[in-house]
Amino acid sequence: MRLQSRKKVMVKNKVFGGDRVLTCIPLVARDEEVLLSQAREICELKPDIIEWRVDYFKNVSNVKSIVEGLMDLSGIIGDMPLIFTLRHHNEGGQVILTQCKRLEIINESINTGHVDILDVEMLNGVDFINKVKSLIIENNTKLILSYHNFNETPDEEFMLDMIKKGEDLGADIVKIAVMPKNYGDVLKLLNVTYRSRDVINIPLISVSMGDIGMVTRMVGGLFGSDMTYAVGKKPSAPGQIPIGDINAVLDILGCKL
Repeated sequence: MRLQSRKKVMVKNKVFGGDRVLTCIPLVARDEEVLLSQAREICELKPDIIEWRVDYFKNVSNVKSIVEGLMDLSGIIGDMPLIFTLRHHNEGGQVILTQCKRLEIINESINTGHVDILDVEMLNGVDFINKVKSLIIENNTKLILSYHNFNETPDEEFMLDMIKKGEDLGADIVKIAVMPKNYGDVLKLLNVTYRSRDVINIPLISVSMGDIGMVTRMVGGLFGSDMTYAVGKKPSAPGQIPIGDINAVLDILGCKL
């Protein structure tokens, strides 16, 4: 039986923190034509959630282009919840933008009413996050506050502090993704995931990246991670696994019933 969060977050017809681990497939297209083509293919794979990694879009600075892409994407995915992620370049984002431009893109996108969940990094700081929170409250959007480390796995207390910080800053869901150097680092991430249930009251997404951390994408739900990322056509992070394989393992473990 998987470890659940104390507070559940409902997004459309999906529950974060419930009795099943949700699956998410990211879209990493460079233009709208490929974006929509990928979305059609991914919908056939039936993930629980779709994430649009907007920072991969070649016209990311063109707000009108992003809004048009978002509207067309929403028409394809229908009732499937959408995570909108404009990843900061310091945490794996594909483009360098000013904070003003990032806020403009986020603002116009959320105001369409088609962003169900916004993923924002904690490194942006309190002022940026507070501006984002005012936008999501007006539009009934949920907020993921995230921390990514592509270089290492910090010590457990640091990771627990980052998870707690996400809740303190007002996240509906908190995410932590770190890079392991060995299997001991993987165990650290899983133990932090387990310990976090005594620290926070909101859903958690935790990932140990790369080939070494791949196991966390399959068993993380047993320790308390509420969503896992799978591959549609192209991975958005190292170590992602095809959704069919993810679902098979989750079924065996009783995490996706």
